Amino acid sequence: MILHIEANRPFATMHVPTASAVTRVRASGKRSRTGCRTCRARHVKCDETPVACHNCTSTGRKCDGYDAQRLPRDRKKGADKTGPALALQADVGRTIAWVMTSDERQCFAYFHGHTIPTLLQFFDSTLWQKHVLQLARYEPAVYHAIVALSAIHHNSATNGMQLATPASIRADDAWHQFAQDQLGRSVALLNQRCTSQDPSLREVILVCCLLFILADLLRGKYDDAFQHLRGGLCILKELQAAGNASNAFVLVEESVVAAFGHLDILASHYDRIFPILCPYTQRSFMQHLPCSDRYSATQFHTLREVRAAFDVMLRKTYRFCSRCLGISQEEISQNYETLQSEQHAVWSEVEEFKQQFDPFYATYYDYLTPKEQRGLEIIKIHLLSIPVGLKSLLLGKNRAALTYYTPDLETVCTMVEEIMARFTERPSMTMENGVIPPLFHCATLTPDYSIRWWALELLRSWPHREGPFDSNWIAYLSEEGFRLELEHRCANEPGFRETVFLLRGEELSVDEMIFRLGRSQRRQLHGLRRGGGEGGGGEEWSTEAPGRDFLETFAEFENMREWSCVRALMEFCRSSRKAPGECLL
Repeated sequence: MILHIEANRPFATMHVPTASAVTRVRASGKRSRTGCRTCRARHVKCDETPVACHNCTSTGRKCDGYDAQRLPRDRKKGADKTGPALALQADVGRTIAWVMTSDERQCFAYFHGHTIPTLLQFFDSTLWQKHVLQLARYEPAVYHAIVALSAIHHNSATNGMQLATPASIRADDAWHQFAQDQLGRSVALLNQRCTSQDPSLREVILVCCLLFILADLLRGKYDDAFQHLRGGLCILKELQAAGNASNAFVLVEESVVAAFGHLDILASHYDRIFPILCPYTQRSFMQHLPCSDRYSATQFHTLREVRAAFDVMLRKTYRFCSRCLGISQEEISQNYETLQSEQHAVWSEVEEFKQQFDPFYATYYDYLTPKEQRGLEIIKIHLLSIPVGLKSLLLGKNRAALTYYTPDLETVCTMVEEIMARFTERPSMTMENGVIPPLFHCATLTPDYSIRWWALELLRSWPHREGPFDSNWIAYLSEEGFRLELEHRCANEPGFRETVFLLRGEELSVDEMIFRLGRSQRRQLHGLRRGGGEGGGGEEWSTEAPGRDFLETFAEFENMREWSCVRALMEFCRSSRKAPGECLL
């Protein structure tokens, strides 16, 4: 597997001391921010001799070199110098078997205090609650990958989780440069062990891959993220081919396998090479869960079992939907019998899951914790929106049939709004499937403009990531389709421009709707031009129309035209030249 991380200079190796560092009290005075890593960790003044400092070499120590980038100092006086933040930094430092620089300690504490709780907001996972932190204590490659992800997450969250593309990363962004240095260290440490026969190395590589994937997705580096995902999935597939699933669980932690399996499903909407794990592989992994959590053919007994079965159903649904989104009317006509047969098979899977889910929801909901209740509600939201997506795929120009599902999509928006109202600390990122795909259906599939407008408001009000799904990107794409549809109807339906719609209690003309949709998109593009980061961007935001096609804005994504949502929009643009007044998807 190739670990694809950009690097423009050699990365120093990580020195792992044999004994824990002794806590020392640093003498007062101005701290140097340019010394070698070893001296800074020892809290001594470094003579900064090139390559290796004299302080280290003269005392027989290994000089770990100089950081290419340091994190910016907090300009707020006294920030994080006392109280819980300082206590957390001191506490996490005691769990690591080697000395940490102050920047690394800061990021590791952020991972512990912010990133992990964020990743656990939807569902519990031993991967984040226990396993990753345990590995980080004695695996430097995992440790540096954690520090890198934390720096990127901190930077993204600080800047409001703006829409990210590779070009939006400023070259002078200190957080990005620091994260890139940490990623390079992690990759270098893995490469040093590429010929090792250590049986635990496989799991170390897989956990690093997961951390790399999240780091790349936060920066909008989809191509790199999916390359890492493919690499990790290939390792699991080879592991499955070499033996049975029980052997796989001996060598790889169950939660790691589950995380890759879930991302494999979600990625199917971005590259048709996914899902890579075959149904047998996923089902066989599930069969080796503890007896109380195994999949039951007739009844669910635990939330864990519900989630496992939901992923099996979701895999088949997403695989079919991602293949059909964006296909032309001609392709539908030529392959209708085959596609309809597959559609019915997937529909049966959804109905079978629903028949088992509904009794569990009715019986156990009141006895679950608030987080577990929220998880069940999210699954229920998907069960309302998935049938609409399935039904829409083969309708072609006959979109009137979707009117039947308008109440379901309205319920989806209501449930999402209620979840958001109770969810005071909403996660900025998660690996789980949450509210973004259902809101995308609401924003694109119903002929009721008030529901579509409502869904867009919900997407805009909660900027976050769910695996590869970015609420900013989904909102932008939905707005583009909505705007194009309105303009198309204005051009082809006499009198439509004079129509006034009641949207969320406000009467809006078609022209005002088009203006507001375009304004929201331009705000997103303004964030891209600024590139985020502290002190970035002196460019003033403008309400003028964007000067280029939206696909040109995202042309830097190598495989973007293969994304199912983009293919659907492109097919709408192509077909709308022939037939007026069609819904976006």
